[in-house]
Amino acid sequence: MPIQPDLDRDVIVQHVNGDPATGERWTIFVGAEKRAELADARGALVFARLLADLKQSRVWVRHGDEELRPPDPRGMSGCSCC
Repeated sequence: MPIQPDLDRDVIVQHVNGDPATGERWTIFVGAEKRAELADARGALVFARLLADLKQSRVWVRHGDEELRPPDPRGMSGCSCC
């Protein structure tokens, strides 16, 4: 059985396509609590990984309304598309 996200304590990086004025945004949550919002994918993943280390939890990435996925270990940005 694959590992499932713990929506109460895991760190979630939500990728949001912003309007042309603000551009893309990466919002970092711990459970339902918003912790940060960044314009840089790499910075968002670094912050999320540090936060997850402190909380001893996992990091998950979501693009728009897609399912949560673990970060892509091949890329610093955490996903295969960015």
